[in-house]
Amino acid sequence: MFFGVPPGLRYSCLGVALLLTLLASASAVAQAPRPQYDVAELQRKVQRSAELQRQALQSLADPRKAESLVREAWTELRAAQHGMILNASSAKFVDPLFEMNKRRADQALSHLQLAGDALASQKGVTSPRAQQEEGAPAASSYVDGVRQHLEQAVRLTDGLTL
Repeated sequence: MFFGVPPGLRYSCLGVALLLTLLASASAVAQAPRPQYDVAELQRKVQRSAELQRQALQSLADPRKAESLVREAWTELRAAQHGMILNASSAKFVDPLFEMNKRRADQALSHLQLAGDALASQKGVTSPRAQQEEGAPAASSYVDGVRQHLEQAVRLTDGLTL
């Protein structure tokens, strides 16, 4: 007997103490702030999106390729924006540029969405045969609209500072 406590009770008390310690440490881990996203990685996503947007601008003659590039650019920018929002929600101090950057990212995403939708809706219309039958002016105005959305998205994306 150790300090007048029978061995069975001593091990039970030790087990209860160990269980309480584990529960307390699990509670502390659950209350710890979420890990922040690496700002350098978020910046790389923004830069990758801007590069994909520029590639889409250069490939407007091929609507399928341009649409794919626009969708990839949208995905990269949305992932960066999501990380930026999560970082801001767990930060002790609010970044004074956060609201401006969030608004710019929202606007750029909107322009990318509009460009992607226009490209998707015009896939069949912009085939060489369709252009010959319908004439180039209609295709030209559609491409001009997509170009304007992409150029605006590039300007907004380039203006993001994380």
